[in-house]
Amino acid sequence: MIKVKKTLEDTKKLINSIDFDAHWYRRVFHAFGASFLFYYLLPNDVDWIVFLKNWVPPVLVILAVTLEILRLKGKISSDHFFGLRMYEKNRVGSYVFFAIGVLVLIRFFPQQIAVPCILCACFGDPVIGEIRNHFDKKYVYVLGFLICMFFFMISWVKADVWLMIIVSVIGGLGAIIGETHKFWWLDDDFMIQILPAVLLLLIWFSASYFGLTLPGEIIVPSRMPW
Repeated sequence: MIKVKKTLEDTKKLINSIDFDAHWYRRVFHAFGASFLFYYLLPNDVDWIVFLKNWVPPVLVILAVTLEILRLKGKISSDHFFGLRMYEKNRVGSYVFFAIGVLVLIRFFPQQIAVPCILCACFGDPVIGEIRNHFDKKYVYVLGFLICMFFFMISWVKADVWLMIIVSVIGGLGAIIGETHKFWWLDDDFMIQILPAVLLLLIWFSASYFGLTLPGEIIVPSRMPW
């Protein structure tokens, strides 16, 4: 009886340690997503680099979607996908939603909108998750909004002051709503990026109509020395 009890305790400790490792693995994975902003540093004046910029991102997303389809069909074991949550065993993994969100942003949205939205997903999302785990739910909304608002503020700091304030508030609200409202069929890793981006795109197109100054590019592409 004592041996069985000890075995159960050891098993519980092992499961807890795996859950702990997976938890921080997901957090690090989120933060690593910021490296995709390197895309904007690549030169636009070299044909083969422009070709890679146009085709590598969608190819990577297609590869991720293909692997996910094979996993969901049972062709590839979910055990090979470390860090999946329990509810993702029979649903598309959050990493696919994250990748699709980044692809949509870098291909179809101005850099000034895409960059803060990606930063919200990379750093805002995991911080909000930690707040949710340690504090009351009301703090999630307040602190999460302030964190996301900060990313939009620093990205639009060179715009007109009123435009920067409006964008920061709308972007922060869109990000926190996208992150905290859960859907089984649509992951918050996608919504935290796309919802604020769509809202800000409307502001982007209407700013010139009201004579407001839009900010320049946040990340300037490098130039080849030749």
